[in-house]
This record gives sequence, C-alpha cells and structure tokens, in this order.
Amino acid sequence: MSIPKASPLPPNPTFADLTSPTWLQSRNKRSRPATLLQTLKTAAVALPTIALLGPVAFLSQSLLSRSRPKPTLPPQAPSELTSLPLPTSRSYDIALVGVTGFTGKLVLEYYLKTYPSLKIVVAGRDLKRVKSAVDAVKEICNSEKDIDMVQASASDWSSNFSVARSSKVVVTTAGPFAKIGNKLIEACAYSGTHYADITGETSWVRNNVKRLGGVAEEKGGVLCSLCGHDSVPWEFSVKGLETKLEGMGEDMVKVVLTDEIKSQASGGTIATMVDSVENPLANVKSDFDPIYGAKKGGKVVNASPKFVSKGPDGWMSFFMMSLVNAEAVKRSASLNQNLEYVEGERVDLLTGVNNTLSLYMSLCALYVPALRKFLMSKNIIPNPGTGPSLKQQQNGYLRVIGTGYGSKGSKVRSCIYFDSDPGYRDTARMVAEAGATLLEVGEKKEGGVYTPGAIIREEMTEKLLKGGTAFVVE
Repeated sequence: MSIPKASPLPPNPTFADLTSPTWLQSRNKRSRPATLLQTLKTAAVALPTIALLGPVAFLSQSLLSRSRPKPTLPPQAPSELTSLPLPTSRSYDIALVGVTGFTGKLVLEYYLKTYPSLKIVVAGRDLKRVKSAVDAVKEICNSEKDIDMVQASASDWSSNFSVARSSKVVVTTAGPFAKIGNKLIEACAYSGTHYADITGETSWVRNNVKRLGGVAEEKGGVLCSLCGHDSVPWEFSVKGLETKLEGMGEDMVKVVLTDEIKSQASGGTIATMVDSVENPLANVKSDFDPIYGAKKGGKVVNASPKFVSKGPDGWMSFFMMSLVNAEAVKRSASLNQNLEYVEGERVDLLTGVNNTLSLYMSLCALYVPALRKFLMSKNIIPNPGTGPSLKQQQNGYLRVIGTGYGSKGSKVRSCIYFDSDPGYRDTARMVAEAGATLLEVGEKKEGGVYTPGAIIREEMTEKLLKGGTAFVVE
C-alpha cells in the first residue's frame, strides 16, 4: 500500500506561509509537548541513569579501544582492475545497491513510480533475498517491469567493479558505509561512474575526499555522499541563504537553523553510530581538513546547543544530526571567512529539557554493549533493516527554518519542508533524485568527491520541488 498524496502545498508559498505555527500538511501530526509532570518524571529517571551508565559506557568503550587492532586504511583495489580503460558503453542507467534493506526498497519503489523508463539493475550479496525484495516492490507498484539482478558482495572487488562499469550511476543505501561500502565507491571512482549514497559517516567521507578525490577527478565520476536526511535539508538551506547574501554583496558570518521534526529512529542509523565509535577509522594524512575539499578563507564553527538555549524562533534543544550537518556544510559553503553554525530542534522549554535528557540517557545505554544487545533483542532499540509503519511515515515531517546573518548586518530567512518521515521515505526520495540528477547532468560536472550541495544543488532542488518539497529563501 502506498502513501496517499498530501493536501496540496500553497501555490508559490512564501516564508510566512511555510513558517506559520498553525500550518502543516493535513496528514502530518506534531508530537505533543511535554508537561511539567512528564519532564520531572523523565529527570527523575534520566539523571541517575546517566550518572550510572555514563561511566560504564565510557569504561566499556575504553576497554574495547584497547582490545581492538589499530585502525588501518581500507585496502586498495588490485591494479588489474584499476588499470582497465573506461567503459565505452554501459548497459544500465542506474545500479541500486541495498534493496533488501528498508530504505533501499523505498528507493526502488520511487524509481518505478517516478522514472519507469530507467534501465535499472539491482545488486546484492544474496540473490534470493534480492529477488524477494524486488518482487515485493513490484507488487506494491503494480509493475511488470523487467529488472535485472546481479550478485555483488561488499568483500569482493571484481563484482563491485562489474556493477560500477556496467552502470552510469550507482545509488546505494547499504551501510554502515565505512564497514561495507569501501570497495563499491572505489570501484565507481576508477570506473568514472557517478555515485550517490545516504551515509552520515563524515569521517568516511573525509577520507574518501583525500583517498579517491584525485582518481574521481581524473576519471570523471561524481561521487556524492550525504544525499539523504544526512544532510540535504540543512546543506541546501545554508547554501541557499549564503547565495542570497552573496547576491547582496555580503558574506554569511552566522547561520541559525531551527528544526521541527517528527521521525522514527532508524535501526541502520543506530548501527552506524555504534560502529563509528567502536570501530574508528584511520585518518588519511592531510595538511587541512579534507572535507572542505580545498583550503578556504574561513572555517565552520559549530556552536549548536548541547542542551537547551534560545534562538531566533524560540527555544532550541540539542539535535544530534547537527554534528553531521555542520560537517556537510564545510564542503559546499564558500567560507570567505569563518561561519558560525547553530542548529537545534524547535521546542518549548519543558519539551527541550525532557527530550534532551531522554536522548542522553538513550546514548548511555546504546554504548554499553551488553545492554544494547538486550534492548535490541526486545525491539526497544530497532534492528538494522527495520523501519516505521505506513502510518508513522505519513505522520512524519521535517521543517527547517533558517536565518542567515551577513557581514554587513543584513538578515535573510529560509524554510524547507518535507511532508513525510525524513529519515526513511523522504531520504529515499532525496537519494533517488540525487541519482537521477547525476544521470542527467553528471557528465557536465567535474569529477571528484562531493556533497550534493557542492555539485548538484540547483538541479536536485528543482526535482525535489516537483516531488512535493517546499523551499523558500527571502
């Protein structure tokens, strides 16, 4: 069953339209604000739990770090594959990797409904599971389209090169990317194949810029990471505000992003968070932070609240994704001078306190391995591959309100709005449109490792707007 279309957006919406406190799509449901009693109950549980589990989590991770081998860079592809000439023709428009996962199925569903004429190949380790997933999606879409399926394992160089060389664009939702995505993105770099993923692993992206950027530039492939909820809405907002101020003859010196979000926790995201802490990456040596792409005149200074603070649109509480989103901005922002980056979730004071205490308590539990395994066995913490129900996806939404401050005192505003669960259905739409954009304009771009805001923002924004996203900068 597919999600029904939302009520229509206002024609040519203004900033005032999209930020009205009473306006939301009819099928989106705000979370109820916390009461004083609820907040006090949360504090009574969270504070002693944090005091108890915090040191245990720290000790657990310290012991794990001592017992694990020293992190090393991923092995390079064999020369007999990297020395192959670029393909003169390709059989497929898009290769989709990760279709056995929850988000991967949504990407395939989106392509079958929105771009039915695309030549698609689906790749995965277990062809039986891949076929089951493809058949389930085709049934949802009432589609008779022939979709080729090929076997490809994250541990096998040859199959990853075969996928990359046969396709114009590779779209992947299979993570954790630092753990199982290295061979695929490297195969794309050496094959001149455009690439889009939904990783939020900025350390991995940072290494890829340094490790594969030169190869991709030489071969012509545009490798785009962070193409989903991590971190398209925020990166596009910042770049839109910065571009507006640059048109007024000013640099942007500060940006404040206020997030209003209803989304379900992702099992895959939680698995990636844990893996990034328990299996840290070795860093590629560089004389500057590679994620910037090049030396710039300024830096991004992340000044986002770690608890609760006041912003231009009311109270803001700590939003975990601000740690990732600020990193994405480094790649696409002009940064003629330092940019102060402030991001938080839009809340009232009680809800902010309640939510932040709950979050920190959950993080403490997450990083105690034995407790995490127990909670996952009871489905209290979602397992990888699981996702929200249809109704939960319908009720989810994301609205990001931005304020950009210019170097001469000007102030500009923005609002971007996604009308379904941003962590799943709209993440699938974002990465699918990133892939479709690369298919159309990738050959006109300079190869390299990018975020979408740094290379395809304008073209991808047009596609998102046609699909129901609302975005204004005033």
